[in-house]
Amino acid sequence: MKKVKHILLSTFAVSLALSLSVQAASANGAASSAKPEVRAQAALKFKDINDAPWAEGNILKMQSKHVFQGFEDGTFRPNKPVTRVEAIVMAVRLMGLDEEAKSKSASPNLPFQDADHLSKKYPWAAGYLATALEHGLLDANEKIQPEKPASRVWVSSLLVKSLGFEKEASAQTAAKLSFKDSSAIPAASVGYVKVAMEKGLISGYPNGTFLPNKGVTRAEMAALLDRTNEDLMEKAGAVKVNGTVKEISFPAASVTADTYGEIKIETANQEIGTFKIESGLLVGYHNKAIKADQLAVNDKVVLTVLDQKVVDARLLASKGSEKPAANDQPQKAENAGNGKKSDKKTGK
Repeated sequence: MKKVKHILLSTFAVSLALSLSVQAASANGAASSAKPEVRAQAALKFKDINDAPWAEGNILKMQSKHVFQGFEDGTFRPNKPVTRVEAIVMAVRLMGLDEEAKSKSASPNLPFQDADHLSKKYPWAAGYLATALEHGLLDANEKIQPEKPASRVWVSSLLVKSLGFEKEASAQTAAKLSFKDSSAIPAASVGYVKVAMEKGLISGYPNGTFLPNKGVTRAEMAALLDRTNEDLMEKAGAVKVNGTVKEISFPAASVTADTYGEIKIETANQEIGTFKIESGLLVGYHNKAIKADQLAVNDKVVLTVLDQKVVDARLLASKGSEKPAANDQPQKAENAGNGKKSDKKTGK
């Protein structure tokens, strides 16, 4: 897990002063911050979400970002393997390049070895493939093999590239991996696996293996993408704020999913920060997700803040007698080894 960053930058002083003045101005007419002890989980529309309860929060967050979609029958099929073409489309969407991909011609001149097959069978993905190539996720001379299950080692490389860490991966080509089956990891992929582990995206299994060729399920992909999103936000300049909620309020008028309110946080150093927060922002909680308007005074949270706005949040421990959010619950063997940032030491 990446070390949580506290508000230590001196430049925060100015922004805090400005945010405090905004808070004072908006105090009138703000809704009460008192919340019931039972948190209402954000609604999930998928019928089969209980097939992977450990990933509910990840799935919901990726759905809210339009990275994932369900099926017409109302299912998500969390344990269904992800194909390579699906993984590429998801990565492009996570990077915020969906509109760019859609704007491209339905039949761009793709340079891949299996371009003819891609154009004939996957015309809907052509723009995503072209965008992935332009942004360094793919190599022009490679064979995509779109129907092939996306393996753990292949996805590791894809996500490291989406973060722009190719140089770091190249520098780790000779790295020694301690997995029992490290010999099964292609030499060209060693650096990518090493960086993916260092960034907390993925890890090995409790039995000491990595299982590089094991296919990634849709639930596992949601978790991997959710962690990758944290790094993408950090690269964009976001900072982590770890502390206790002192105040949270939204306009007294009817609150919609995109209504902004304010949240005041006190850090362990007793520094105060006030930030804008969207009422419908999904907050990770007990491997699930609640909306930001369910947060309450005295909750312990980790916020990801960009330009004085909360862009991601996790509830660590709630007020009262509720237990801290559990992100390290035992999982089935097929769901282990995904390197949860909240509990990397177990490999789950």
